[in-house]
Amino acid sequence: MVLHAIAHRRFTSRQRTEVGSRRARVILGLVVLAFFASASILRSEEPDTGAIVYSAEQAHTGHDLYNVHCASCHGVSLEGQGSLPLSGATFRARWADDRHSVDDLFYIIRTLMPYGQPATLSKQEYIDIIAYILMVNGYPAGAQPLPSDPRILKRITIEAKQP
Repeated sequence: MVLHAIAHRRFTSRQRTEVGSRRARVILGLVVLAFFASASILRSEEPDTGAIVYSAEQAHTGHDLYNVHCASCHGVSLEGQGSLPLSGATFRARWADDRHSVDDLFYIIRTLMPYGQPATLSKQEYIDIIAYILMVNGYPAGAQPLPSDPRILKRITIEAKQP
């Protein structure tokens, strides 16, 4: 009888341990599943920022700003009259390497330009000038203007384009 009671305790103790272990695995599995499901939902709700998007109107505004603040050094056609060109092979070699983001370009222009007077334009004016630079370099316009939010700009890679 004593042996039977000891065996019964061991059996029920083992059953409780297995049930608790099974319950823990199920809960862990549900937590992992919920995590991946929520990550997938968040990813799908983010706007597609892989493509550079600016509006034609924004690029037109950027053209006017460029003529006033940039053309004297970088040339009317961004050819680099006395300074680095902002178009063509030079632009592609420096920026369109699939590693630089629009935020990288925004940061450099905002903190260094106009020469001798950095950070004298508004963020929106700098973004409009960047839209113009992108247009001249063959990146197509879209329906939405390029935002000035660095979090979004960091996710937009300047991809290599064919000349």
